[in-house]
Amino acid sequence: TSVTVHGHWPDIPTDDPRLGYLVDYHERGFKTATERWQYYHETIDAANHDGRFVTFPSFEWHSMRYGDHCVYFKEGAPSRIFAVNELEDIRRELRALASQGHDTLLIPHHIGYLSGYRGIHWPSFTTEFSPVAEILSFHGLSESDEAPFPYLHSMGPRDERSTVQYGLAAGHIFGFIGSTDHHSAHPGTYGYGKAAVWAASLSRDAIWEAIKARRTYALSGDRIVLEFALNEQPMGAVLPHTPERWIETAVSGGAALDYIEILHNNQVIHRENIFSGAPDFTQPVKVLFEC
Repeated sequence: TSVTVHGHWPDIPTDDPRLGYLVDYHERGFKTATERWQYYHETIDAANHDGRFVTFPSFEWHSMRYGDHCVYFKEGAPSRIFAVNELEDIRRELRALASQGHDTLLIPHHIGYLSGYRGIHWPSFTTEFSPVAEILSFHGLSESDEAPFPYLHSMGPRDERSTVQYGLAAGHIFGFIGSTDHHSAHPGTYGYGKAAVWAASLSRDAIWEAIKARRTYALSGDRIVLEFALNEQPMGAVLPHTPERWIETAVSGGAALDYIEILHNNQVIHRENIFSGAPDFTQPVKVLFEC
């Protein structure tokens, strides 16, 4: 869990009187976050208990031009929030922390908005600190502009050029996570998005390693356990070209599973229909198949 504070917005639209309430809201939040950053970090760190409840400190950097990003810290946090103007400035800050032995992540957030209006700017995306991107949150689902859970926020609808499928088609390599983005501080709220990881244990080290290796997926509601391998390599791996591909999948849900789809180049190439008759909703279901 990470309660992500609003940290900085260098190109906040102060010239639009219609958005005065938005500017005031964020600027008050930035001031509070800056003043109480150390207290926030200490509180997040004290709540972490490997094996029971894992936390990471983080803050959100807003940008009309590059889209919003969340900065996560594995162990500890810097003494200040990065009040910088450019995305590359953040990467320079993270490189400086890396040289001191600190591990960080820079994860694109609610990417599906129009680029230039807080949607992702794919030409600026790199995997240096961003092994994953957010595909689902309170804002909606950014898989494609035709996917369920459309963006219904006042920031606008989804734009096809800011979606996950567009980024994958452009050749970018990244995993997926979900985030709640619940502004009333209720992380994990049903239907708002959750990040799932295929990790060795419930610990900071194991979860962080899984995220960096892209062994991640997003959930919109029910908890679903997913294992996926291609040619015996786990999800997130990058494999050399081979004419034969063997997919192994294990999926476990707390109630009925309707179907499982496998996509290749943004197209569904296989659907596994789980039930041919009336499902038994009283029993958990685990499905294993190969194709």
